[in-house]
Amino acid sequence: MGLHGDLSTLDLTNLLQNLEGATKTGLLTVRDEAGESHLFFAKGQLSLISYPGRASLVDYLLASGVVAPAALEKAKKSRKRGQGLCAALVDAQALSAEDLAGIVKARLVDDACEVLAASARKFEFAEVEGPSDVFDADERALALALPANPLLLESARRSDHWAMIREHLPSDSSHYMVARAPRVPAEEHKARFQAEVVKLLDGARSVTDIVARFPTKRFEVYQLLADLAKSQAIRPVAVADLNARILELARRDRTRALALLAHALEQNPHHLALLCTKAMLAEKMGDLEQATEALKLVVHLQLENSEQEAARETLARLKDLDESNPYAFEKSFELALEEGRDKDALADGKALIAIYRKPGLHRKVVSVLERLEKLQGTSWEHARSLAHARAEAGDHDAAVKGLEQFAAVLIARESYPLACKAYEEVLVLQPSRTKAKQTLADLKSGAHAQRKLRWRRMRIRAAACFVLLVVLPWIGYEALARRAFVETTRSVMRERLLESGRYGEARAHYCAMRASYGWSTTAHFDVQPLIDELDALIDAPK
Repeated sequence: MGLHGDLSTLDLTNLLQNLEGATKTGLLTVRDEAGESHLFFAKGQLSLISYPGRASLVDYLLASGVVAPAALEKAKKSRKRGQGLCAALVDAQALSAEDLAGIVKARLVDDACEVLAASARKFEFAEVEGPSDVFDADERALALALPANPLLLESARRSDHWAMIREHLPSDSSHYMVARAPRVPAEEHKARFQAEVVKLLDGARSVTDIVARFPTKRFEVYQLLADLAKSQAIRPVAVADLNARILELARRDRTRALALLAHALEQNPHHLALLCTKAMLAEKMGDLEQATEALKLVVHLQLENSEQEAARETLARLKDLDESNPYAFEKSFELALEEGRDKDALADGKALIAIYRKPGLHRKVVSVLERLEKLQGTSWEHARSLAHARAEAGDHDAAVKGLEQFAAVLIARESYPLACKAYEEVLVLQPSRTKAKQTLADLKSGAHAQRKLRWRRMRIRAAACFVLLVVLPWIGYEALARRAFVETTRSVMRERLLESGRYGEARAHYCAMRASYGWSTTAHFDVQPLIDELDALIDAPK
């Protein structure tokens, strides 16, 4: 018989009670935002649970510290054909059958309470004879079964406490340490349990790590930690303190330090000190990829904070770690250009070109060469490299035009041997270019130099004729005009024409001089202003 429906009209509590009352055996599938959860019921009692991302029982035992990795390896070697790993662990006396059953039962209760507390929307129940491979093989072998009513009561009890727990314990990835000695419970077993938990609160373990150490008392640990946080007996570890603890722990247990660092970065993915620590530890462990990725983030954050000097130091470290990684050289090149450090920019640019050429990134090579051209100007080697890079990038026209422009500059400087090399390179890139062939032939034969020499002689002769026929006569004409102006002024002063008020006679003298040298600058800029002044004096009322 199949059954499906909407949990808005029939909640999971009633559904589990109905399955238990009817002693159904089958698979219940519930769907929520996180995906599908599968619950197997044997004669109405919950036996197995599976959901995406759920750890296998063996991994769960390893994470909780109940089973050591060495014990697991020993069990793998000694287990019988067809025997499960957990059964082999029991045979190897890594843990007892009773402890294993208690852990699996506690885990089943925890998972069931979480499914009941989730906001599932749809369900589907199908009667089947036995569980499928979707469930953990070791858990299937134990064939546990939980009655519905005690499970529902436990789920209701926990749901009342989870709000308080999350109020004081908001994140499982947080790290806590003892702030002051907590009050010791009167009951001996509670005091012993609290002491075991408090011993683990060294700031180096997350809530997840601590809870995992008590696989049969997970919820109780959550409650205890929340109570301790509420009473301020424990406090979250600040990121700076956490980084110091990671560095201290790395001296004796680098693997654990890395695990702690991963937890810390989950909470603070862009914390500069944590990222620097990650890079240092990864480099010491030989994981250059992790070290490089961490340092890239460090550079990004340092540049965001305008810490250019620190960013330069980090980039230098990145270059040392991986000389073939373009990121460090790209950032260093940009920073050097921005700060006007031409020598550093040139060195980084050359390194980038070598890096880009290996995988054939010719367009990027062109981009770097073009920027270097603006920085240092164009030399023959640079022009040749840029032309070949453009050709390799598929832009033959730009390659040829760039070389021809460079050759034209060389010809203007009369650097004919180097210009020949430039045109020879043009013909290597584009052998059919007729104009380049003709120009190269002229350069090699000397015809181009002879034409330029003839034009230079013609310009010299034209300039000489201009000087002889125009400039010198004009200079003589101007000299005569200046002399006539001086003589006229002396005559006016000698006859005291201005002192005696004979402005008309003075004007007549200057007009006669202007008429004789009308094309001179003296007539326009010296004589004419005097005539205008005399006209004003003549017209002035007496």
